[in-house]
Amino acid sequence: MEFPYFRLVCFISFIFTSSCASSGFGTQGLLFEDQRISMMETGLFANKEGIACAKSYLGLLALGDASVEVSQKNGNIKEITSIELESYNFLGIYAKLCTVTKGN
Repeated sequence: MEFPYFRLVCFISFIFTSSCASSGFGTQGLLFEDQRISMMETGLFANKEGIACAKSYLGLLALGDASVEVSQKNGNIKEITSIELESYNFLGIYAKLCTVTKGN
């Protein structure tokens, strides 16, 4: 005899594990994720920093502009010396991906 709600449980499990919020970059943590990934580094000194972020809620709604251009503009940077990505995810409910640009 088959469990009467087996298909429903499988469907709900699929929905909760497949459409959760995720930063979409780097390693993925199902329960929690907080990391910084270096994308480009010149080794030169930087005295300015600009940040641009995009956020996702339950994997259903994603908002923001995490582009290098926006982070460069937010930091009033003319010459880029490094670009890093910061990602954060909490239980698949909320995710954030930020581009951190450093330069002069």
